[in-house]
Amino acid sequence: MSNLSFRIPTPTFGLGLVENIPDATLEADAAAVAGQFGISGHFNHKKGGLDSDFNASGNTGTITRFGWKAQNPSLLVFAQEAYLVEQGVTNEGFTVERDVSDTSGCLYDAEPKDSTNLVRSINSGSPASDYASDVVNFAVFMRLSEPPVPAPATQSTINGGTLFKQVGCAACHIPSHTTTASIFTNQSYRTIFPYSDFQVHNLGDANADGITQGDANGNEFRTAPLWGVGQRIFFFHDGRFTDLLQAIQAHDPGPGNSQHSEAHQVIGNFNNLTASQQQDILNFLRAL
Repeated sequence: MSNLSFRIPTPTFGLGLVENIPDATLEADAAAVAGQFGISGHFNHKKGGLDSDFNASGNTGTITRFGWKAQNPSLLVFAQEAYLVEQGVTNEGFTVERDVSDTSGCLYDAEPKDSTNLVRSINSGSPASDYASDVVNFAVFMRLSEPPVPAPATQSTINGGTLFKQVGCAACHIPSHTTTASIFTNQSYRTIFPYSDFQVHNLGDANADGITQGDANGNEFRTAPLWGVGQRIFFFHDGRFTDLLQAIQAHDPGPGNSQHSEAHQVIGNFNNLTASQQQDILNFLRAL
């Protein structure tokens, strides 16, 4: 197939808080920095009457925000898609096997393979979990996890945070958002720091994967949240980099490509910094 692309898993800590950011808050936070540093984003078409160009759910018009293309509207759908696509397990959200060829000769189990347990056959101490399907339990696990805690600030990380904003990184990697009321403990009206606008942006031809999901085309990817980035080993959607400096500079494909990344001006600003200033930004990111 010609539309295959490597993927590394997206971190799932703190995503219950991300799920609880109102659409209006995401829109307002993005509008506050719109047009800065040549960043426009690929705001997707309006759906459901929503005055927004985010990657939006076709059924409800709500902003989708999970996955490398921001293709999933909720953690439950995110878990359902991953269980089928990554693990090959059909579930109540995706009941049909992913292989569209004739598999009638090897389908020995009834579908879906993961579903709500109507008879309690497990006693884990949590009846709700015992009766729930795998994907519901996965979604709850993600929903209730806390975001990473940044390392203590140093003068270098403080300088790096200031430079991060000055060169324009924060035009996409918006530092903070505020959640709304939640039924879950400690998730209501919290200001969180994921460093993402949860929009999709054009990263240029050199970074294209040729895959369209929702309204995100082959050149476009969701702004990856940066909280916890200092604890990661691989960077970019396909994990091609282990060097954070290389990952930053790869945001702009550079000369010889028919289409520049939206980050062209920002990466130019970054490259014009001194080596010491660039190191401060790297130290700032590794402390998140």
